[in-house]
Amino acid sequence: MIKNYRVSINGGYIFLGIFYIIYQILGSIFTYTPLLYGLFFCYMIYLLEQRQKTFNKLDFRWYFSLFFLFFTDITYDFFIFSSWIAFALFYYICADWIKTSLKIEKFIPIAFVLCAYFFIFLLDFIFSYMNNQHFKALSFGYLISIGIECFLAYVFFRGKI
Repeated sequence: MIKNYRVSINGGYIFLGIFYIIYQILGSIFTYTPLLYGLFFCYMIYLLEQRQKTFNKLDFRWYFSLFFLFFTDITYDFFIFSSWIAFALFYYICADWIKTSLKIEKFIPIAFVLCAYFFIFLLDFIFSYMNNQHFKALSFGYLISIGIECFLAYVFFRGKI
């Protein structure tokens, strides 16, 4: 028996994918654009929670998020796959602790963004030290970027995580 599979492509995902790739390319030129690490960490946690609730497999959105983190590592000269390692550490060490310990649930996305950048810069510092290279200092541009990203995470993920 031959089964016909119908594949539907969501145009919104394609548009967002192209938008985020162009955003990263332009973000390497303009200094105060957010890196979106924390926003994608929140989104990936949201996807993992949806997977646990519905028992569905991870789909295109999950793999695009991983690709985006990889592309951001390359674009901003972080160590390759350091964001993946940072997400794994973040998810298994402090994501559940933050969700259960933080009393004001509205600020959970902000705490996630701050922890995401903490793990990103910690791993970059460790890998730079191991390779005897100069490490990235937390400059004023990064602080503005983190502040903007905290606001975006608060707007988009308030009550969803």
